[in-house]
Amino acid sequence: MLAHLALCIGLLGVVAAAADAPPPNVVVIVHPSRTGAVSRDDVQRIYLKQRRFWEDGRAILPVNREYGSDVRKAFERIVFADWKIPLSRYWNEQYFLGILPPATLASDSAVRQYVAARPDAIGYIDARNLDDTVRVVLRLQ
Repeated sequence: MLAHLALCIGLLGVVAAAADAPPPNVVVIVHPSRTGAVSRDDVQRIYLKQRRFWEDGRAILPVNREYGSDVRKAFERIVFADWKIPLSRYWNEQYFLGILPPATLASDSAVRQYVAARPDAIGYIDARNLDDTVRVVLRLQ
């Protein structure tokens, strides 16, 4: 009984700590070999698959964080602030045209590693999880 009570108190502490966590500071990242600038509008068009190629003609490989993650919520809130329709509706319509949404990865580490390994990739992560294997092209606030 005492162990059960201790476990419950410990879990409450974890929940409270998670609630106190600061919101993510989202950065858009690319492979270090990519030197061009990217604006918020560019990112919006890339993630809607309305812009599909880099300046050098290579296909852009955008990756998302998983649906519901704090980083993805912040990214979508900032990048799609002026978007008129829900993204879910947009992607349902695109699916029937044969256009699939960007791939999804489950962690900032996975996104960072994917982008670091693929010169044509673009992703976003919490700035607290940056390292020198990727280059920041845009800070979203």
